[in-house]
Amino acid sequence: MQCLSVGIQVQTRIVRDGHQSDSRLLIALMNLYSICGEYHDACKVFDEIPHRDTVAWNVLISCFLHNSRSRDALGVFDVMRSGSYGCEPDDVTCLLTLQACANMNALEFGERVHRYIEEHGYGGASNLCNALITMYSRCGCLDKAYEVFKGMRGRNVVSWSAMISGLAVNGYGRDAVEAFCEMQRMGVYRVLPDEQTFTGVLSACSHCGLVDEAMDIFERMSKEFGVVPNIHHYGCIIDLLGRAGRLDQAFFFFLGKRRETKHRPPTKIY
Repeated sequence: MQCLSVGIQVQTRIVRDGHQSDSRLLIALMNLYSICGEYHDACKVFDEIPHRDTVAWNVLISCFLHNSRSRDALGVFDVMRSGSYGCEPDDVTCLLTLQACANMNALEFGERVHRYIEEHGYGGASNLCNALITMYSRCGCLDKAYEVFKGMRGRNVVSWSAMISGLAVNGYGRDAVEAFCEMQRMGVYRVLPDEQTFTGVLSACSHCGLVDEAMDIFERMSKEFGVVPNIHHYGCIIDLLGRAGRLDQAFFFFLGKRRETKHRPPTKIY
């Protein structure tokens, strides 16, 4: 409510001081309403923007994403491509639209965005490649996700994590573990895993019953990589042990970690 109150005050000030034609101010206000979850107010501000450039349309797509309206986000991409409003999608538009495609498992639309990216010279952008890996993985097209991954010139930790998570959600647990190991065998190009990487690989182990591998990776997290386990990591281990029928081990694992002076699991894991 405090956030909304600030937005109303800002909008009142804009009107009072005669800045209704300042597109940048209105775009910023629209973004504020979006963050506050005030979808309808954000859309009203968008309608009042006199000159809607690509940035304004991108903020509208972001607003749809923040408010679980992915289908509307896809519609905006089509509107921008039509050329009716004098602006075309840019790399940010593509990034946001791919997120919407991933949310909806909209494979055909995602492929259209992929073609647009290639046609407009955005194919080398790592953030777009990472988004494509995630989108294809969530749509069950691991071959295309892997094709994008292999074609990247510089794979960062986000790229590896996206590929590992993609393998995990599609049931390729051992391949996910192998990818986790491979990212550390890259010599001078070695990539250190982060929290998201560990969530992906532990989830893969959980769904494929790889108990020994998961326990080894979990122990290496803080000792070797300095990554403090969070609720997702503890949840993966407890889920893994439960799936394997090792309920007693899961219980004592949790209690043992609670007794440690460092890296205690969150209380809400109960």
